[in-house]
Amino acid sequence: MSESGSLRSFRHRNFRIYYISTTLSNVGTWVQRIAQNWLVLELTNNAVWLGVVVALQSAPSLFSFFGGTLADRISKPKLLAFTSFSGFLWAGSLGSLVILGYVRLWHVLVIAFGLGVTAAMDGPVRHSFVPELVPEEDIPNSVALNSVNFNTARLIGPALSGFMIEAFDTGPAFLLNAISFLAVVVAVLMIDNNELYRNAPRANARFSESLRYIKARPDLMALMLSIFFFATFGVNPELFSAIMATKVFGLNAGEFGLLGSVIALGSLTATLVATKKEHAPGVRRIMIFAVFTGFAIIFSAVMPTYLFYAMALPIYGFGMLTTAVAANTTVQMGTAPEIRGRVFGIYLAMWMGFAPGSAPLLGWITEHFGARYAIGFSGAVTVLGVCLIAWIYRGRLDPPEETSIDSVLPPPKG
Repeated sequence: MSESGSLRSFRHRNFRIYYISTTLSNVGTWVQRIAQNWLVLELTNNAVWLGVVVALQSAPSLFSFFGGTLADRISKPKLLAFTSFSGFLWAGSLGSLVILGYVRLWHVLVIAFGLGVTAAMDGPVRHSFVPELVPEEDIPNSVALNSVNFNTARLIGPALSGFMIEAFDTGPAFLLNAISFLAVVVAVLMIDNNELYRNAPRANARFSESLRYIKARPDLMALMLSIFFFATFGVNPELFSAIMATKVFGLNAGEFGLLGSVIALGSLTATLVATKKEHAPGVRRIMIFAVFTGFAIIFSAVMPTYLFYAMALPIYGFGMLTTAVAANTTVQMGTAPEIRGRVFGIYLAMWMGFAPGSAPLLGWITEHFGARYAIGFSGAVTVLGVCLIAWIYRGRLDPPEETSIDSVLPPPKG
């Protein structure tokens, strides 16, 4: 396999094993997301409750930095086995409740929160583990391929979920996700620890030091704040599709599921392009991509029919994942290895943790003003927020030449 090709990370056995397992797990996750949204709408027929469920599942991500701290201090394979088995228990419980006919809204709320807690621990570990599977020169490629993995799952998962809901109801969809979590447990048992590319963390590195590190770097601060606006208001594809599908177009579960796969067509295109890149794109480009995505959201909100809406979604998917891959790669490549897990945990908190505030708000706007207004509002706030951060940090968006902790942070006084 070519050492400079777009698939070069597959030369490494550990990466191949991890990639296959997380692909299966991600497919299961997307199957669950679509099925969970559909189940909530079946139980309540109310977009506000859908927003509440999304909020409960996203809220624990505010504390992803704790997962980042664990990722820097404890064996990542062991943590991944623990979080994956926890996900198996939560998803399996919901599937069993549905199949047995006992499911109530409060069950969904509790399990969504439990899965959110699991994801808050799991996310920083998964992301910071990828650079340990390949040598440093292959990190940009491995991050991009990891996004291809995620979006291949996003392409398959929603369509598969829609089919399963139509054919069997939501219960089997949740059980499929439960089984998919076990693939990661098996994978981490197969990974050869002697072939990992580890960077030893500093034993005295604290969470407060991670915050000081980010604050001392205007480029990282600008990236984090841009991602706050982008992720909070611009990365709600399942919520956007759910409210458009049910409130505007009156679709069935199969048609709703297909919308998720259509978004993934654009996302997958973006990540395939990203596999060709060998360097981090930088904060300026990330901001441009984020603003493009905001305008794509506004464009989708005014589409008059289901067909035109579906045709607009790949543009949104392309912008969303171009921004995500660029931001992920920039954080991975531009952060000191000894503090990478904690910085990435804070990054994930910005990425996922503030959706709790937007999801119920978008549900409320949908119920009182309509789905199109809710989605258009999201796109507008994304554009304006990122532009504001770009203006505040103008002239300070380039990374330092040296990114180690000792180079970035001033020595303590006295």
